[in-house]
Amino acid sequence: MTLRSGGSPRSGRGRGPDSDPEGKIPVLDTGWNDYQPVDPVSGSADPRDRKKPKLTPTESRRDYRSTRSAGIGGLLRFGLFALILGGLVVGGLWFIARPAVVKGLVDWSAENPTALKLPFIPDLVRSELNTSLTVPVDANDQTNVVFIVAPGDTPQQIAQQLYQSGLLRESRAFVFESIQSGLSSKFQAGRHGLNKSMTVDAMITALTATPLPTPSVKLLFKEGLSIEEMVGVIEKKEAQPDDPTAPLTLDVSQFYQLAKSPPAYMLADYQWLKLPAGASLEGFLFPATYTIAPDITPEQLIRQLLAAFAANAPKGLLDLPPDQLYKTVQVAALVEREAVVDSERPIIAGVYTNRLNAKVWPTGLLDADPTLLYGYDLMTLQDPANPITAWVDYPFWTHRFSEALGKVIFPGALAAFNTYSHKGLPPTPICSPGAASLAGALNPTTSTGYLFFLAKNDGSNTHAFAKTQKEQDANAKKYGYLP
Repeated sequence: MTLRSGGSPRSGRGRGPDSDPEGKIPVLDTGWNDYQPVDPVSGSADPRDRKKPKLTPTESRRDYRSTRSAGIGGLLRFGLFALILGGLVVGGLWFIARPAVVKGLVDWSAENPTALKLPFIPDLVRSELNTSLTVPVDANDQTNVVFIVAPGDTPQQIAQQLYQSGLLRESRAFVFESIQSGLSSKFQAGRHGLNKSMTVDAMITALTATPLPTPSVKLLFKEGLSIEEMVGVIEKKEAQPDDPTAPLTLDVSQFYQLAKSPPAYMLADYQWLKLPAGASLEGFLFPATYTIAPDITPEQLIRQLLAAFAANAPKGLLDLPPDQLYKTVQVAALVEREAVVDSERPIIAGVYTNRLNAKVWPTGLLDADPTLLYGYDLMTLQDPANPITAWVDYPFWTHRFSEALGKVIFPGALAAFNTYSHKGLPPTPICSPGAASLAGALNPTTSTGYLFFLAKNDGSNTHAFAKTQKEQDANAKKYGYLP
């Protein structure tokens, strides 16, 4: 900035060029002093040619206020428009996104039940689940289905199982209703009867009620079965359960191991049972029909079989010395495989007892066919080609020997089961005898002096007995064994 001349800047009253004709008033040089705006009326840049409109003070204030007022109103109108537009956008987005949002909330509440305590969540869930809460899967299907609640099952686990079983339209509906009704911790472990015509509420009521009685499994062990045959019976029952909802779950391998090698602690509980060293429980697992729990353990079942033997043993049998008791069971097992008619059991027992008497039968050979069959079955089942799981289909007691019975050879300890070549009783009983055979062996009929017998093959299931080989040969001819 420059001062063009000296003098006081405050001298003079005006500020225009006419107020200081002598140029004594200093002028601020901004570079704009020579600019003269064009008069919009006269079109001249000369200030003298300007025709200024005459406005009153009132008119000037009015125009200013009008201009300012118009600006605020526009802002207000724009803000209102923006608010309405934003609401429409948000509403549109909510309308589009609402199903996904609600579904997410329903899924979340199903996994986190505490979410249902929030004030707005239950209504959203109920709205989303809609008819799945009240409409059953099939109102016309009342077929009873046994549903099992396991101990500790959560509502989520139960709901998933119900859905997979085809009993629910929507698993989340079950979880929601069980929580809303306050029954989510009241489900009773056990078996319950349900059907597809039940609503969610009805199912919750059924599953919180007293469970149905646990069904039992009937296991039939016929007289004359070996331990291996019993294993097959158990396997068959497990493969073909009476009630598929409560199948037998017995560990067959463990049952077999306990039966073949009973532990000392278990034998100690049966004072009457004194087995030879290394002997199995063959002969002492009493044949009968047993009503057992589906989840019975192998040891529990074996204990039931031993208890049944003691309960059904003929009077005086358990009082015998251990070796005499064991021998009686061995004879009874032979009788069981030979006799069909109960009246003949003491007589057949008498034949074997007489043959064990060296004074009566010097050879000491029992010549009992069933012992060879037992030995053959054991030998065959020891082959890895016949695993325990295949015993259910094994044809026990049916082998036909091509060679002379006295020439049959079994390996190792099984050799003594050939009573045509080894004297005395076989090493162990060969099956489980019933009460009638045990009674016959305990009191054998020896006074007749019979040493031979053969099946009559006439449909009567009876036998022809003989004291001498000559009588035996005659019976053989009579009943078609010899020409």
